[in-house]
Amino acid sequence: MIVSKNDYSEKPNLTKPDKLKMRKALEMAGLKRERAEDLFNNEFYEESIVSSYTCMFQASRAILFNDGIIEKSHACVVAYLRDNYVTTLGQDRINWLDTYRLERHESFYGLEKSIMDEKEAKDALEKSERFFYSVNEIIRSTDRKD
Repeated sequence: MIVSKNDYSEKPNLTKPDKLKMRKALEMAGLKRERAEDLFNNEFYEESIVSSYTCMFQASRAILFNDGIIEKSHACVVAYLRDNYVTTLGQDRINWLDTYRLERHESFYGLEKSIMDEKEAKDALEKSERFFYSVNEIIRSTDRKD
């Protein structure tokens, strides 16, 4: 399921850009990235994928805080990025976020046993690293404009 602006009815909460929350979200994203790697190295593949997703989600929230948007809904964060960051972040990275959002949801709330293997977890790790790097580049470029 692809998320778009048609999937949410409420407007996001608008406020002033919050550099402190943006930095804290980036810091948390980095910590989750490290945690994903530790989990991977200890063969907790499903948990590593969830932590890789959390890295991408927190990095995404950093963009929103930088834009003065407060949004906690995972689906709405994806929709906001689709509506506003396809050219700078890239459709591929937004699709990664959305895919891992759904995997996280299934891991947390699903009723079927899910089996994630080493290859899937390694792919999630690599994508989260690329996503995190891209978000940092976007934020650096907006900081230079301020």
